Amino acid sequence: MNKFFRPALGAILVLASFTVFACDYPERPFIPDGATASKEELLAAKNGVQTFLASVDEYLQCVELEELAALASMDEPTPEERAERDKSLNRKFDAANEEKVMVGEQFNEQVRAYNAERKAAKESKPES
Repeated sequence: MNKFFRPALGAILVLASFTVFACDYPERPFIPDGATASKEELLAAKNGVQTFLASVDEYLQCVELEELAALASMDEPTPEERAERDKSLNRKFDAANEEKVMVGEQFNEQVRAYNAERKAAKESKPES
């Protein structure tokens, strides 16, 4: 197994070296105030949110590859070193996934505000 494991990790190390500078955390999208935003603005925000979510997933894949490459470059990491690195990686994943949820919730909140504003405007309109 070791004959396969080392070359595989070497390949990962080479591939990860190409992505080392690609592990930039994506910028949060702008989400307009749903009470005043137009439909077009909310649709643009939806696209921005979807792009952000996909970009966070790409970031996490990159970070994971970097971590595999870092482990491959270490000479016999101790169980404690592995555990600490795993803990650090898990914190990054947890934080990124929490932010994805938060951005999604913020967008949905503004969509609800948009819909409530449109409903209120429709109800206050005098009937012909």
